[in-house]
Amino acid sequence: MFRKFAIAAVTVATVATAAVTIAPSEAHAKNRAGAVAAGAIIGLAAGAIIASQAQPRYYQPVRCHNQPIRRWSPYQRQYVVVGYRQVCY
Repeated sequence: MFRKFAIAAVTVATVATAAVTIAPSEAHAKNRAGAVAAGAIIGLAAGAIIASQAQPRYYQPVRCHNQPIRRWSPYQRQYVVVGYRQVCY
């Protein structure tokens, strides 16, 4: 999803920058609106590209094992395994 957004942002920035090109005589005439618009578009495109390169967060794998449940058996006079429970950490 981020790649599609980045590609679309770069395309929009390229088209908008090509439309906002300023001649040197206009730049000296204090035409700042075009420069601000071009800068904003290029900044948004750069931000989209940087955001698309972000790596997912690392999550530590969950480790689980079955722990025996022991109960005292008066008939056998010792602890007997009556079941298991899954312990994760």
